[in-house]
Amino acid sequence: MPRLISVYIFKEITASFVLCVVVLTLTGLLSKVLKIIDLAVNHGIGLKFIGLFIVSLLPTFLIYVLPISFLVAVMTAFTRLSSDSEITAMKASGLSLVTLTRPVFAFAVIVSAMTLFFTLYGFPWGNHNIKKLLFEVARTKTSAAIEEKTFYDRFKGVVLYVDRIGADGMEGIFILEERLGRGKNLIFAESGAFVPSPEDLSLYMTLRNGTIHGRDEESGTYHMVGFDTYTVELEVPGGGSMSGRANRELYLTDFLERIDEVAARGESTAPYVIDLHKRFTLPVSIFIFTFLGVPLGIQKVRSARLTGFAAAFVLVFIYYVLSTSLEALGEYEHIPPLLAIWGSTVILFPAGLYVFYRAAKDSPLGVTDFLESLGSTLAERLALRGGAGAGEP
Repeated sequence: MPRLISVYIFKEITASFVLCVVVLTLTGLLSKVLKIIDLAVNHGIGLKFIGLFIVSLLPTFLIYVLPISFLVAVMTAFTRLSSDSEITAMKASGLSLVTLTRPVFAFAVIVSAMTLFFTLYGFPWGNHNIKKLLFEVARTKTSAAIEEKTFYDRFKGVVLYVDRIGADGMEGIFILEERLGRGKNLIFAESGAFVPSPEDLSLYMTLRNGTIHGRDEESGTYHMVGFDTYTVELEVPGGGSMSGRANRELYLTDFLERIDEVAARGESTAPYVIDLHKRFTLPVSIFIFTFLGVPLGIQKVRSARLTGFAAAFVLVFIYYVLSTSLEALGEYEHIPPLLAIWGSTVILFPAGLYVFYRAAKDSPLGVTDFLESLGSTLAERLALRGGAGAGEP
């Protein structure tokens, strides 16, 4: 009997979970539609690029979608079971809340493992791959923008002039290089070609058979150097700062190395420690949602305004506000970084255990009315804001 009930509850949660993952993921992708349309229309990218771009985006959504979908699925499933009096019937047959929660814990372990995989591997891979794809678009656009006998000044600190462009590269190249701390150089070369470096997301120009003319800013002396081969690093227009990996692109070992490097320079490691531990707090949050979602899902509410989905939204909102507030304090070093990132877990995990314990003893929780009131207040605020915005041009 308990096994059949566990399978029944597991299937109930799975159906709601899959539906919620699909809906939230599609909603997230819709927010990127304008970016995808811009890439397709203005840059002429193909379906293969769009497919790779979407696949790279998915992990950046799923690390948040999976925990939220789990909470929504649990609360929706148990709200339905409670409203249909199935929970009452199960308890009458001798099944405790702990027994009914076993399939939820099994599901939580699966979802937590999936979330951990995406935070440690999928998230950095997706962000770095997106940067590589955008770099390739910017590089292709730059190469196509270079015209014969025309000055091109969109490279930062570099003006480029090409006399002829052929299948084998460029000929008759003139470059004015003026970068901060390097002075001003005039470079002449017989030929050259762009050489992209996908590894470090940089664009280089290899020049052959030329001379470099420069003047020392302090002494005013002139110098000239001949070369057979010379390489100039170029900043891709529209590409921003492509070189170097941001925190969101770092794998676990990269993070540890970055923290050691920053600490060795005597700089604050707080932002890096917070970002690193955030990769683990998201999977752990799923177990907090288990202890909160099950008891709150089976509670009777005074009205139908607070559905399982709405209650889940309120809980996620509370968790988000608490987490971001503590993270902000940690980044400014008002509190220790570990407390900043794990503080919400330290607060909500005992609260979840208490709520679950009260529900297991069939004691009134006293938080359902609070959530209903908070949910109604948020809904009214959003409605008022939407109404005010509707009258604006």
